[in-house]
Amino acid sequence: MTKSALRATLLAATLLAGGAHAAEEPAPVATVRAAPLARQAVSVTVGGYGTLTPDSDALVNVSFQRAGQVARVLVRPGQPVAKGAPLVDLATDPTAAAGYAKARSALTFATGELERARALRDQHLATNSQVAAAEQAERDARSALEAEQHLGTDHTTETLAAPFDGYVDSIPVALGDRIQPGAPVVRLGRGAGVRVVAGVDPAEVATVKVGQPVTVTPLVGAGTALTGTVAGIAGMLNPATRWVDVTVILQAGGGALPGTPARIAIITDRHDGYVVPRQAVLTDEDGAYLFQLAGAKARRVSVETGVEGPAGTEVSGDKLDPKLPVIILGNYGLEDGGAVKVEAAR
Repeated sequence: MTKSALRATLLAATLLAGGAHAAEEPAPVATVRAAPLARQAVSVTVGGYGTLTPDSDALVNVSFQRAGQVARVLVRPGQPVAKGAPLVDLATDPTAAAGYAKARSALTFATGELERARALRDQHLATNSQVAAAEQAERDARSALEAEQHLGTDHTTETLAAPFDGYVDSIPVALGDRIQPGAPVVRLGRGAGVRVVAGVDPAEVATVKVGQPVTVTPLVGAGTALTGTVAGIAGMLNPATRWVDVTVILQAGGGALPGTPARIAIITDRHDGYVVPRQAVLTDEDGAYLFQLAGAKARRVSVETGVEGPAGTEVSGDKLDPKLPVIILGNYGLEDGGAVKVEAAR
């Protein structure tokens, strides 16, 4: 090759190389947002749906202690009542009123007989034994009258009052009914006497145990979360729902009304773990992964996901570095080792 040809070849190579370098563009820098990787408490829960119902152990029948006729019904089923609130008015049964009148007459007669016996004794016309018998008869008559007064037969009407704070579960009587002593008039439920019977997936029920804490969220009304405890687990599938019924007893102060549908979350385990926002975790054919911020570079880390909760997704993995922040926004399209800059705090 001649010198001129060699110079031409070198010149051409130099021009081509220069053109290639000129065509190269600077590597793009992605703007991201990052957050520290920190451990926090993680609750493992099993969910289900059910309905708030009265707890049969907390239902109390309230009744009158005498016979009578229902004059007024002052409450309705489902109504909350405070201790001392009037429930039902009872008109005294004529037979019961006659019993009181008879007892009062018997006491009047016994008192008169006692006075007469004492007067005769003072005249030496009656013995001490006769006076003692008259005194006993007077005491018996007085006790009988007090018993009638205790039953309320001395009143034309009587009002049945709530013995505790609670709600009206049912009213087994109606206006005008004649009732016997001790017959149930109103059935009250105590304020905390509510439970939930909820269906749980048979595949998850094996981790549910009696005594585990439960969060109950009513699906009607304010939806304030309540607390309870697992009280029972059915040993068979519910034939209607094909799920397993789990009974949860609510703690005192819940204030929930029976009949309300609710969602339950049974806490079956608690532990510490790394939790990141859901958008920080990505997936591809290799599985789940996230990016951590290593200097000005994005570092891809394969992870395994765990519990999903309000705070985010639990993640774990041998390559996770707790010292490096996690990229939580701007991670779509990043590559391992890609240049990034952190968005300024706003």
